Amino acid sequence: MNRLKKRTLITIICGILCGFTQTVDATEVCSPRIAGILSTKSTYWQEMLQGIEEGCREQGLSFFALDISLQDKDAMTWNVLDAWRLVLMSDVDVIIAEGNLPDTEVIKEAREKGIKIVLVDSDAGKELRDAYVGTDNVQAGYLAAQILDELYGISNNPVMIQDNETNAAVSDRFYGICEALRQKWPDVEIKSPETPWYSERVSNSSLENLILENPDIQAIFGLMESETMLYAQILKQINLEKKVHLIAFDRSEETLELLADGIVDAVIVQQSYEVGYQSAQIAGCLANGGTPEQDTIYIDCSVISHKDLPALDGGKIE
Repeated sequence: MNRLKKRTLITIICGILCGFTQTVDATEVCSPRIAGILSTKSTYWQEMLQGIEEGCREQGLSFFALDISLQDKDAMTWNVLDAWRLVLMSDVDVIIAEGNLPDTEVIKEAREKGIKIVLVDSDAGKELRDAYVGTDNVQAGYLAAQILDELYGISNNPVMIQDNETNAAVSDRFYGICEALRQKWPDVEIKSPETPWYSERVSNSSLENLILENPDIQAIFGLMESETMLYAQILKQINLEKKVHLIAFDRSEETLELLADGIVDAVIVQQSYEVGYQSAQIAGCLANGGTPEQDTIYIDCSVISHKDLPALDGGKIE
């Protein structure tokens, strides 16, 4: 979608959103309005959105969401900054958004307008939000290292992990794994590719070369679903999928299929529906002038390994 068309569309939609309260009955006018600035690109985010919708429905809150997944340039998706600008021009009481903020100016403008902010998935800091609901991603990183040890034992051979400084949740997981290894297994060398995995094609050869140059690598940590899919593909290409352990984050049909195939050894599962539901509960409290009992709510992760595999019904993971 080109910039001119998107600006025009923003203006039109903003007019619709701002005029919404003038065209509904008095009951709706009094209903607090919650806006979501969220991705729908994976099972994780889709389940979170379902939780938000259910939590808002139970409280009688009006809710709409803008999709920032940007999976298709022609689809109705937005970059993060455009989505924030659009929501800030509309009449909302609370914004539920991913913690990867475009800049601090949007928070400043929201504060000036009296809009409350609930962050999910990753926390940008208390000064930039009213509440955070999600995983303690540093602790999730610790858990990933512990699961590798529980399942196979951690030797002194190297492991491969890659940070992503553009994604706060991933960066926290990276830190948690590294800290766990440094504290309990200080002799384990941590390897990272020179080229980030998210740099598209150029990363494939960098990853493959690193694995081939270090045939004693015992494990790779996939800190998000798309990263895990790439690692699985490369391990299969060089016939190391049964030798190198792959610990993944984020439950999806794809990651569970890799688990069933023996390519992934364990999946760290975030309770995304519960994150969404709890964020809606806090949004309702804030929208009605209340103060939440806690401004930080951590939802524990669980782990799925081979012994916990869900039943496969007609090729679909239930």
